[in-house]
Amino acid sequence: MSENIFDKISLMESYATKQERVIIDFIRNNPIKEMIMLSITEFSEKVNVGDATMLRFCRKLGLKGYSEFRFLLSQNINNTENDTRNESTRILDNMVLALKSTCDLLDHEQIEKAANLVLRAKNIYAFGSGNSGLAAQEFRNKILRYGLNVTNFSDSHFQLISASIMNEKDVLVLFSVSGQTKDMIDLAKMAARQGVSLIIVTNYLKSPLAKFATALLYVVGKSSPLDSGSLVSKVSQLYIVDVLSKEILHQMGNSAEENLRRTALAVMDKEI
Repeated sequence: MSENIFDKISLMESYATKQERVIIDFIRNNPIKEMIMLSITEFSEKVNVGDATMLRFCRKLGLKGYSEFRFLLSQNINNTENDTRNESTRILDNMVLALKSTCDLLDHEQIEKAANLVLRAKNIYAFGSGNSGLAAQEFRNKILRYGLNVTNFSDSHFQLISASIMNEKDVLVLFSVSGQTKDMIDLAKMAARQGVSLIIVTNYLKSPLAKFATALLYVVGKSSPLDSGSLVSKVSQLYIVDVLSKEILHQMGNSAEENLRRTALAVMDKEI
């Protein structure tokens, strides 16, 4: 992992195919900070090659796949702004931009459709992997107050067990920033085979996971491989959770309002 990605490219360049040379030219002539924000599908489209070609290119470099390619590429960014005050402002600006962009790109028809799928479902499931699991938990917490029970597991084995017993009367909400997490794609494949309605929340509309969506909710807040644990990528997911929850509340009407009142009273004694 210590070898520079550009060193690897130079070593394989002499026997690169025509399409691989196009990829190499693109890498050398575009800002790294922009490239590391692209999914494999977005990268391939910009270079005008197929996803399979891009994946073969990565493996020809001796890498496991595109994720490792992005990681090595991100290590070549020269970060000169280490001042804490500069960083705090940058983080705030990125959060505000993520929220504003997600709001601007909201597809209200998809929000309404997703809410309707949730309310018509016999069983509701909400899963996410890694950081996206927090958004799935928050979705459960939100609509539990409306009287809707959501099954939520963070363990991938229990997620898969749950998916195996779902049917066409159920709905599965999946959260994934990249839309390329293997565990989430495996869940989506299994659920889709069983006729389950799928609500997908992702940053990448052309990701492998997005293809399984019955309702597709887009969030903005991409992060680099070295910054993937930041709140910037989470905040837009949590914003969508709030928007979707409000739409569910609106469609439920008085019944949800009564449940909200009762749940508020139930926890009131916990406060001083």
